[in-house]
Amino acid sequence: MARNRYGFDEDKIARFYKEGRGSGRGADYKPWFTVRDVPSGGRSHRPYGLKTGRIHHLLSDIERDLFLVLDWTDAVRDIREQFPLNRAVTQRIAEQLGIPHPVDRQTRVPLVMTTDFVVDRIEDGQLVLFARAVKPMEKLDEPRTIAKLEIERRYWAEQGVNWGIVTEGDLPDVTVRNIERIHNCARIDDLVQPYPGFYAEKAALIAREIPAYSRQEMRNFCTDMDLRLALDGGTCLMLLRHLLVTKAVACDLSITLDDEAPMNRFAVRSPVDRKVSA
Repeated sequence: MARNRYGFDEDKIARFYKEGRGSGRGADYKPWFTVRDVPSGGRSHRPYGLKTGRIHHLLSDIERDLFLVLDWTDAVRDIREQFPLNRAVTQRIAEQLGIPHPVDRQTRVPLVMTTDFVVDRIEDGQLVLFARAVKPMEKLDEPRTIAKLEIERRYWAEQGVNWGIVTEGDLPDVTVRNIERIHNCARIDDLVQPYPGFYAEKAALIAREIPAYSRQEMRNFCTDMDLRLALDGGTCLMLLRHLLVTKAVACDLSITLDDEAPMNRFAVRSPVDRKVSA
């Protein structure tokens, strides 16, 4: 019989640890699972992290949405997804609770449990850790899901770490969709351009013109800037999104950001303000 690509035995778990899965921080962190390690039945995502400078491996739309909020939040310093828990500890907790520990269905080997997000955040000038499990609301009606979450909750409680559950109902949909629109516009230096710094130069010119267009809609502003700066259609929109995601320009993202958004919603930030926000 062919070996199950997604199954786990002790050799595979040992190999994952040897590869450094679940270790490191920032750009050096390696998640326990990547999108290649899990069945493709669900929706997976591989966004670039603005905080970490690496590709993140997210296994559902809800994980993607929470990641966008975390990556946007100024106080967040690091985001580690698919974080492995100490298997000996989770097995002990499961035994204490009288709950079967998760095992591989084929090999019956006890699995390494994971927490969807472990995050470093600045609070009152101190770096603090918090952990979040991500679940669709309907899953919270399933006894087995609740049992596994209780193991996870007690694991982090023993370590004094703030832990909680995030569902789709906890995330601000309009804000998330707005961040999604601009998130992939952060890196403009990687784009093909006439000369190095071309897009950064044009973005600065666009930012300078924003106050003069306060009574215009965003689409009119972008059309005019494309013409004035001899840019291909859509370039100003991309650069405006770049200015937003890099926080050179501020805008209330709790309100839908579409082509009809008035330009008086946008405010150019001073270099000092940007530094404080970073």
